[in-house]
Amino acid sequence: MPPVRPPSASPPRSVAWARALACALFALGALGAACASPVAAGLDDPEANRVVVALEARAVGARKEPDGAGDGRFRVVVSDSEASEALRILADEGLPRPRNASLADVGRGALVPTLSAERAALAAGLAGELEKSLLQVDGVLAARVHLNLPSDGPLREKKEKASASVLLTHRGATSPLAEAQVKRLVAAGAPELAPDDVVVVTVQRQASPSATGGALAHVGPLAVAAGSAAPLRLVLAALVLLVGLLAGATLLLYLRLSRLQGARP
Repeated sequence: MPPVRPPSASPPRSVAWARALACALFALGALGAACASPVAAGLDDPEANRVVVALEARAVGARKEPDGAGDGRFRVVVSDSEASEALRILADEGLPRPRNASLADVGRGALVPTLSAERAALAAGLAGELEKSLLQVDGVLAARVHLNLPSDGPLREKKEKASASVLLTHRGATSPLAEAQVKRLVAAGAPELAPDDVVVVTVQRQASPSATGGALAHVGPLAVAAGSAAPLRLVLAALVLLVGLLAGATLLLYLRLSRLQGARP
């Protein structure tokens, strides 16, 4: 009968290697999380997608992830080295867009609203809906609509005309919407408003020069944005370390199995 070996106080080498692999995986995940910085938060899904597309178009790697505990909001994160460039790009693009008022907000906040308060709330709601429509046009970065809808109370001797003013900020040399188109859109969305009573002002926004210039850096055979080169090198180094640990664990397991098979009678 073979002698019985006393139990060893230290864990087997396979267990130690498994622990080392788990620690390496944890360190790799922590490294990826620590190198990311949020540049926009509290966004709905379409706005988060719009932010990601704008950053990717300017050679800045970005990803969308949940923000909060299941409230349907998202945030956009980039690498630490590209955070300042991403914030500059978002400022140039007017993103994320502020939440506009809507007709659903009319009548909130007052138990018994007055006639003038209801009229002002209606004008704000209509202006918000018109701003949303203008922002759907490609090339429009920002839109502000101001409506003047005078009340037609019985005490007014002369009824005032409704009027509106629109401020459009656009990308490029020319506005994506003609002045006549904006006037027709606003006049059709507000009661008793004629297109000739709408004043449209357009402003061109020039993109500021990029700090990185959209340059690409090469990490081996990969071409990535210049700001993403350093984090990618760290991730690749961690992957090489992980592969080395896996290869060592496989070799150790093979040698251990070989010794066990050789020790059998």
